[in-house]
Amino acid sequence: MESDAKERVGSVLNDKWTLERLLGVGGMAAVYAGRHRNGALAAIKVLHPGLARNKEVRERFQREGYAANKVAHPGIVKVLDDDVVTAGPDAGTAYLVMELLDGESLQDRVERGQPIGEREFLEIADGVLDALKVAHEGGVVHRDLKPENLFFARAEDGATRIKVLDFGLARLLQGQAITSHGLALGTPSFMSPEQAAGRIDEIDGRTDLFALAATGFRLRTGRRIHEAVNVVELVQKMSNLPATPIREVAPDVSEPYARIIDKALQFRREDRYENASEMQVDVRRALSELAPTARPPPVARPSPTVDVPLDVPPLEKPAPETPVEPTIELSESDIVRPPQFGLDESIRIPKRRSFLPWLLLLVVAAAGVKAWPFLRRMADDAMGSGEPGADTSAGSNAAADPEAGLRGSDAGSPKGRPILPHRPFPTKPGATGPSPTR
Repeated sequence: MESDAKERVGSVLNDKWTLERLLGVGGMAAVYAGRHRNGALAAIKVLHPGLARNKEVRERFQREGYAANKVAHPGIVKVLDDDVVTAGPDAGTAYLVMELLDGESLQDRVERGQPIGEREFLEIADGVLDALKVAHEGGVVHRDLKPENLFFARAEDGATRIKVLDFGLARLLQGQAITSHGLALGTPSFMSPEQAAGRIDEIDGRTDLFALAATGFRLRTGRRIHEAVNVVELVQKMSNLPATPIREVAPDVSEPYARIIDKALQFRREDRYENASEMQVDVRRALSELAPTARPPPVARPSPTVDVPLDVPPLEKPAPETPVEPTIELSESDIVRPPQFGLDESIRIPKRRSFLPWLLLLVVAAAGVKAWPFLRRMADDAMGSGEPGADTSAGSNAAADPEAGLRGSDAGSPKGRPILPHRPFPTKPGATGPSPTR
């Protein structure tokens, strides 16, 4: 995707927007710095051509502008226009025109080695909650908050404001959801349990509060809420296991910081903050409880030789071979549901049943059918050999009256057992005597 996105640099969309440089590539789209033919600058977000063929994805992408513009807050990036490419190799591909920001994301800052302390994160959270409060009151839930979508935008006067990016998965609560039932949309490490389980009817503003706290958990501890070997296992854990209290992972976390993170990460959404306003009040209380700490001066570029004292350990920089965790879409059929009696974290693969036992059983049955006449003959021979003193005339009587042997046998049989009528040996052709019955 990135190579294709780079090749698009220099192209002109609908004879209006020239894509001057690539700013970033995400799971759904690539973002460029673009220049209008009248000289105006903007950020152009172009949906990946492969996804543009999917009507639902295309509708969700174009709906981002409606969701973002529904929220009148300076912390929300405005979408200025949306259109579809009419010519060239990307014909039919949708794109959005947004305000062009100067700055970096929280993810960028962490990756370049700029640590985020407890106090700084709470100040970031305060700004994010200010925007979320307005969004949730307007019926918009972001559903994909994570470090990549929190942006430090620099103004011309040098001031920095936190902005929330990418409302591509936003859900408008007034009956305007366009996602299918059972889809788990978002980024696994930051998904709330109800979101990871695909219970879309339970997703509300508390889902965004969970994701914000999951970001604070990861920045402070250097690890995810749950670790897993693959995406499916991670989604299983996020949907079935409660988060570990942060001080069990990092015992040196301050009490005010732990109080905020642990409450917003409660497994049951009823146990979390009721809304963004309630969480913001507690965040500001925690800021007043934390002692002010010395801050490093703002720098435009990373400086690996500067050793800045901080109140908390920094987030470990991800290994170069570990990509940024993308937004995903999983259907319920992709997630193996655990049994009711406990969680099975393994991916269960149906066993193939062998046909060899059935084949062996058929062979044995066929051999038994074929041998039955021989076995029956041996049984008849054994009964026909007679016991000393036995009355062999019973056979002829039985031939004349089949029931005679049974009627008169009880008196003469040992212990009252009936004596079966004697069957004579089979005779050769031409011999006299009754023919054998089979």
